[in-house]
Amino acid sequence: MGLFDLPGKLSVDPRISSWLAELGTITDEPPGLTRTFLSPALERAKQLVAGWMHDAGLRVHEDQAGNLIGRLDCGNAAAGTLACGSHLDSVRNAGNFDGPMGVVAGILAAERVRASGAVLPCHLEIVAFADEEGVRFQTTYLGSRYYVDHLGEAERAFADAAGITVGAAIAAHVPNFPPPPARHLIGYVEAHIEQGPILEAEGLALGVVTAIAGQTRARILVAGKAGHAGTTPMGMRRDALTGAAECVLLVENMARRVDGLVATVGQLEMSTPASNVISGGVQFTIDIRHAENATRQRFSRELFAEIEKRLHARDLEVRIEIPLAAPAAKCAPKLCGQLAEIVERHQVRCPRLVSGAGHDAVALAEVTDVTMLFVRCRDGLSHHPDEFASAEDIALAVDVLAEFLTGFSSAAHG
Repeated sequence: MGLFDLPGKLSVDPRISSWLAELGTITDEPPGLTRTFLSPALERAKQLVAGWMHDAGLRVHEDQAGNLIGRLDCGNAAAGTLACGSHLDSVRNAGNFDGPMGVVAGILAAERVRASGAVLPCHLEIVAFADEEGVRFQTTYLGSRYYVDHLGEAERAFADAAGITVGAAIAAHVPNFPPPPARHLIGYVEAHIEQGPILEAEGLALGVVTAIAGQTRARILVAGKAGHAGTTPMGMRRDALTGAAECVLLVENMARRVDGLVATVGQLEMSTPASNVISGGVQFTIDIRHAENATRQRFSRELFAEIEKRLHARDLEVRIEIPLAAPAAKCAPKLCGQLAEIVERHQVRCPRLVSGAGHDAVALAEVTDVTMLFVRCRDGLSHHPDEFASAEDIALAVDVLAEFLTGFSSAAHG
């Protein structure tokens, strides 16, 4: 048995369900769950989580970007830091598990490590990142990029719908807890719901992620000429909406020709929507993902060139903005192997999976070795109010995380 295995039936901490349910009530846009970067709801959620971190015996810190950090010092100021966590922000009309589950599991695992009396040769930080989804500024990983000091000037210049830039929002934030001490990261582990159907189909609770697909996000701005729907002949129109509609279908058709690639138009907005007005302006988003950077980049170039060609043929103006071009991230084979060994002691086998969704581990992978633990979710559903992972599966993830955290440094540096 593993260090934290219990004989017989798995012990399920009731706080798993109660904490996730409580976080699910904190929202910027009721009745659904929506929490965006540095929003009032996110601040309330952090206050709640900070109390849980404190009760788990962790010292609570907050950085200027709003990342909440529960720290367990090992007593050696020169030691490296192992990070574990996920994000507290959400998409619009979200479910309760995408992100918060990893934060809750990390806190409970850290509490278990501390209670065991294990002497860690490294510092441990449980991190609740302030932005992973990128809803407010249309660019992801703002929290984790700031955490690893990789938030560049280009990202800081992005503005939200109110014209506030990322840099200005961060500068205006007033942390509620002292800043964390300087750190040298030596690893990162993240627990997250799978957001896909594989684990459920195989009847397994947990899997280990070997790679995370790269992601390009584009914003396409189409300008035509507004006109009266009843008096402008069809042949004389510069209709931005019909041009955008052609491009939406183009995205789908081109993506279907590339194995393993997915591309999605997730937002489409008209500047002056009215039933009797020809659209003079439209903007829409495109999300492109693939596990290989070269494939994603080549597809993006070809798609954008074809979009420009088709819109120009309709006498429409077009501007293409790229708020995000995140490379694919490879998880560290050694850490994945260690995590998989622990999983295999708790279930019959451990699937190795590639994540099509982005995660904070992408930003952490730029500076340290990372690994991820996937938890089965019902019907593979995510980014939806009905997403669900059982308390039993999450409890098993807590057991695995606790064992991994305890053995990490001696295994990695022994």
